[in-house]
Amino acid sequence: MILFTTAPIHAQCDEYDMQMMCEDEAAINAAVATCANNCAFGSDAEACFNACMVSALPEMSLNCVDCYTGQVACATDNCLLTCAFGTAESCQACVLANCGTAFLSCAGIEDMDQDGETNTCDCDDNNAAVYPPDAPGTAEGLDNNCDGVISADEELVAGCDGDINGDGTVTVADILILLGDFGCVSGCNADLNGDGMVTVSDILILLGEFGSAC
Repeated sequence: MILFTTAPIHAQCDEYDMQMMCEDEAAINAAVATCANNCAFGSDAEACFNACMVSALPEMSLNCVDCYTGQVACATDNCLLTCAFGTAESCQACVLANCGTAFLSCAGIEDMDQDGETNTCDCDDNNAAVYPPDAPGTAEGLDNNCDGVISADEELVAGCDGDINGDGTVTVADILILLGDFGCVSGCNADLNGDGMVTVSDILILLGEFGSAC
């Protein structure tokens, strides 16, 4: 998978951190859990957690580590009992409800195009038709699923000039529309060559594409 992730200007996590979040999410989550457990009851839990994360994830920027440290501090303040004595699901829900927004803002994680994939993995977070790993092909020449390859269903389909009714094929129905518009000299629907008129030239274009699937 080829990614082109970017971080917003306000983000504490840079593009390399975003790449790590996408590709190594399990490793990051494991480091967060281990460091949180090891440092929960220390005299300076935040400093302990920060140092632990830096050791566990040396590739992550210090500013991004600070976002995780802030999230753990928030979880300790708001969800300690829930996480200590509740289920993993209830702990996760508590942390998300109380600390999720602040963490996402700190890290710069967002979903600008509202396609369900954040900019950690979305190679074009300004286009809702592009997201990994299973965006359907749109025949626009876009790498819709961010795999670095333009597949058959992603290749640009230019269409046919003679498909006047837009049904995907050039048939008798298009010929009838053109003949009905023949001789038009202004605002012509069947002006296939763009000269402002419907003439024999347009008929020849349509006949050349007759039977084509667009």
